[in-house]
Formats: sequence, C-alpha cells, structure tokens
Amino acid sequence: MTMVTKIINKEAFKAIGVKWIGTFEQAAKGEIKSFHKGFLERKNEIKSAVNPENIIGLSYHINENGFTYYLALEVEDTTVIPEKMELITVSAYAFASTEYKGKAVQEAYTGLYAWIKQNGYSLKQSELEHLEEYPGSFNPLKDTPELKINIPILV
Repeated sequence: MTMVTKIINKEAFKAIGVKWIGTFEQAAKGEIKSFHKGFLERKNEIKSAVNPENIIGLSYHINENGFTYYLALEVEDTTVIPEKMELITVSAYAFASTEYKGKAVQEAYTGLYAWIKQNGYSLKQSELEHLEEYPGSFNPLKDTPELKINIPILV
C-alpha cells in the first residue's frame, strides 16, 4: 500500500455536528458507521456549512477504552445550531496527512504513525487525536472507506 503523506497546516475553525461517545470495541463493531449514516441524513440542517461535501470526523481520546467522536461540517455562522447538535471549536494544527481508500483503514493509520516517526516528527499531545475528512457522497454502510486522515504533529 503506497501512501502519499504530506504536512499541512490548518487554521482554527468552528464546526457544527453530532457527538458519539463509546468504546473502541463498540466502534470496531460498526457503531460509528450507523452514527455516520445518521449524520448524513441530517447534515442539510447545518445551513452555514463552508463545504457541505467535506464531512469532518474528529476523534478525541478521553480514556484508555473509549473516545468521543464528532461528525461535523465546518461553518462560518455559529448562531444557528440544529437540535441535538453542538458547536465544536478546533484549534490550529499542523497535520501529517494522507488520503486513503480501502478496507484496511487501521493499516493506513499504522502507516501514517510510522511515517511520522521515520521522518522525525513528534505527535502533538492534545485532546484531538485525529481529524478525518470524508466525501459527502460516502455511504458508510455500503462503500469502501475513502477518507483523508490527518494526525496532529509538532513541526
């Protein structure tokens, strides 16, 4: 599997989306896929999206067994937040970034972490573990995973 990895800088931004809290085991069993499908059915409720076709997944690791995961759209206007959604503020970061399509998403993560280490970068110790970007047309229950993986690093 060849991955093209690059360093990108993202400015701080605001997003509106839905929150899932669970264990890695629950995620592995497919709960995130159903959660993702539910978000796709509601994303049009977010009226001020910068790019409705770029779905952002934000993973915050809260403890050894679990994490908080948001699916969101970047927004310009934060005044209207749909019911059962919340506003998320994401700080500016430098990311190691790669695009991936295939079933072995975990291997892509492993490869990206190895690339970071091999190239002398350090992980940025923060709450944000990784930021994923999905095409708006992606159906998590049927399609082969296709996403951009971004891991915060120190540069």
